[in-house]
Amino acid sequence: MSKYYWRIFPHIGPDVIGPHDADQTITANKAKFQMYDDDGICWYRGEIYGEYDGFEPLDDFGGPNDGCTAIKINGEWL
Repeated sequence: MSKYYWRIFPHIGPDVIGPHDADQTITANKAKFQMYDDDGICWYRGEIYGEYDGFEPLDDFGGPNDGCTAIKINGEWL
């Protein structure tokens, strides 16, 4: 089971939760994130919890699904 989980709040539709083995009982170390493409367009906003480096939502979801290449955690670029 993953030591972190993230939740994306899309503009339309239900929240997206990951990774596939997400433990949604984790509440520690909450941070907000935004994922961007090469043009600087923000595609996703969400929250991450647990033990993470910060790139997990980008690697797990944003990059493979929509070509996101950059992420901010709590307003700071990683």
